[in-house]
Order: sequence, then C-alpha cells, then structure tokens
Amino acid sequence: MKGTRFVPLALFLALFPAFAQEGKALYGQYCASCHGAEAQGIPGAIPPLAGNPRVQDEAYVVKVVREGLSGPLEVNGVSYSGVMPPMPQVSEAEAQAIAQYLKGLSGAQAEAPAPAPQVQGDPALGRALYLGQKPLQNGGAPCQACHTVAGVGFLGGGSLGKDLTDAAKRLGGEAGLTGLLQNPAFPVMREAYKGKPLTEVEAAALAAFLVQAPKEVPRPASLYLGRFLVAGLVLLGLLLLYQAILWRLRPRSLAERIQSQLRR
Repeated sequence: MKGTRFVPLALFLALFPAFAQEGKALYGQYCASCHGAEAQGIPGAIPPLAGNPRVQDEAYVVKVVREGLSGPLEVNGVSYSGVMPPMPQVSEAEAQAIAQYLKGLSGAQAEAPAPAPQVQGDPALGRALYLGQKPLQNGGAPCQACHTVAGVGFLGGGSLGKDLTDAAKRLGGEAGLTGLLQNPAFPVMREAYKGKPLTEVEAAALAAFLVQAPKEVPRPASLYLGRFLVAGLVLLGLLLLYQAILWRLRPRSLAERIQSQLRR
C-alpha cells in the first residue's frame, strides 16, 4: 500500500514535460505577441511575465488571462497603465497550462535580451489601411467597417466595434496596439481576421495611426453636416435619374400609342 501512494506523484512527474510544452505553445499562441517570446514584456508599455512575482499565483494568472486586467499596476518598480482585454476563448484548462508554464520560468529569464526592434509604423499608411483606401495584404476588412475614430472618415465609421479614438491610451500605446493587432484577443475580431492576419508592417502602421489620430485637430460638426447634405443631394439625384429611366422604358398605354400614330 505504501508504494501505491507515490503512483499519482510519479504519474504527474511523467506528464509534467507534456504540460510544460502545452503551456509554452499556448503562451506563444495567445500571449507572446504582446509580452514577448521570452515573456520579457515591453518596458513602459507591457509588463514582463518572466520574473514577475504575481505569476507565482496560478489562480491569479488564470483569472487575468480569461477576464483581463486594467492598470495602473507596478511590476519590479516599473508602472504600467494599459488594459489587457479578456480572452474568454482560452479555456480554463488552457489558462492553467499557461499559468504553470509562466510559474516555471526562472528569475534569470526575466533578464533575457531585449526583443528585436519593432517595425517602425507609418501613420499615413495606417490611415489608408484603416479607411480601406489601401487593402490589407491578406484580404481582411478595413477597421472602419466596424470602428470609429473621431474626425476620421467621410461618414465616421461602423458601430459594431468600440470607438478607437483613445485605443492607444487604453491598450498600451503603440507597442501594445501592434502586439494586439497581430494577435487579436477580442472574439469578434479574431473571427473576422481568421485566416486573414495583419502583417507586421500593417499592424505597426495601424498602431502608429491610432497613436497619432487623437492629436489631430477635430473637424467641426458643420463639416460633417455639409458632407451629409452633399451625400443626400447626390443620392436624390441618382434616384430621380433612375426614376426617369424607368419612365422612359415603361410599356406605353393604348391611348399613348394612338396619340403617337395621330401625330404622324
């Protein structure tokens, strides 16, 4: 009987490498684009996970992964004020595997080399991608189809997604936005870009645009009113033209045909 008590422990030790590998793979899938391949984070924008004392609490990590977290918070003496969106698409078991992987990271990994320099974002390109003036390389829909940025776009934008005017402030600045755009945490966005991911250049450009957009001088309300009036007049003109074409193409009545013959 004494030997059987060690069977569960032996089984766990045998399976632990598999759990660790699964956690590492899941971390790479859901977390690495923002927190870095070595969990080193981005100074001042995204907190590190390696060497972070809070990751020793597995229940806390599972809750943060699935429910999200908003700042301000301090890690190793550095303050962070961004927002990590919830990831309900990550199951409880997957979140636990990620938590176990992070818990197993040694303190030495917290001093891993800094990540490679990110692609410099081009705000002008980002604006064109946001508005759909330049198509996304992999065929995804332009951001304006679902989102709004104050003062940008002829008719504003879509209402399905959240207003992105202050997205940079909420989501970790340019670095945080770039990571989030490459690995969307929001279920609707993940589904919309499934199989159509943004490239690194596109993500960086859109992030740079979203950082710059709130600093632009907002257009006056009268300008939007003028645009709506112009759009309304154009639409009215098209409807009248359509009606005139239908009138000309309609079948003529018997009386009209007789009158036509008499005029000859």
